Amino acid sequence: MTSDVSTPSAREADGGSRAAVLDGNAAAGEFAGILAGDPTTVTVRCGFCSATQAFGQLRAHLGGPGTVLRCRECEAMVARVARTPRGTWLDISGSSSWLFLPAPDPACP
Repeated sequence: MTSDVSTPSAREADGGSRAAVLDGNAAAGEFAGILAGDPTTVTVRCGFCSATQAFGQLRAHLGGPGTVLRCRECEAMVARVARTPRGTWLDISGSSSWLFLPAPDPACP
């Protein structure tokens, strides 16, 4: 995976995207299969512009050779996952951090 796909193509920028752009919640299932928990509870910091956003606020690009999450502020690629015959590939190089909050303690009201 190379960094040359870190910005939307001219076709996508013009609104001619091949697949719909949805919020990050649409990609939650794909990422939940890899991460040990519900990704919709994660806060992600963009590695390019440092914007901090909830997973669900990222822009999800589905329907290509993988699922790509882009920053809502600068459109940089933050994360992507692709399933191939060799295995599942996860690239989070476009993010500087992922904050996983602890699960609430059911004993505490």
